Amino acid sequence: MKYRVVFEFQSEDSAMSDVYNCKDEQAAQEKFAELRDSLEHVVDAASCEIIDQPSHYSVINRQEGIYGYVRLLDD
Repeated sequence: MKYRVVFEFQSEDSAMSDVYNCKDEQAAQEKFAELRDSLEHVVDAASCEIIDQPSHYSVINRQEGIYGYVRLLDD
């Protein structure tokens, strides 16, 4: 089974996205957690809409034009 972690972040100033192919579920979970933490540090959770599920984490701050997510996918 293949595992992919998909990351995207957009703000008024910048945008970035990436896809990480992982060799196993543990590596995918670790990358997911790392990217989730990076999103948590960039935004103020009190002013965001947050979706927090085991394989999907996203933040949206409509006032500041910030959007980001990380998803864990398996094939």
